[in-house]
Amino acid sequence: MRRLTGLEHLDHEVATTWPVYDLDPKTRALLGYTKKLTETPGAVDDADFDALREAGWNEKGIYQATALISFFNFSGRLEAASGLPMDGPQLGDVLVKML
Repeated sequence: MRRLTGLEHLDHEVATTWPVYDLDPKTRALLGYTKKLTETPGAVDDADFDALREAGWNEKGIYQATALISFFNFSGRLEAASGLPMDGPQLGDVLVKML
């Protein structure tokens, strides 16, 4: 999110508080899509892709965003199911010990 907006001061809480930020329509559309794909993936439909296109996203950008969002959702769920910490410098150490 920091790289996307150029706002380096943002912290991890922006993942849930982004609706209160003054964001451009393209970023806001992507974050709305991200929220929906993360929380209710079965509800994503053509209207969501149309909204992204209307906000300025092209097919390649939508595909890349979907792949990235999906990867982070997968890895986050894997971490949670494995009992691994979600963040922090110790994550690498835990993974090495598991191997």
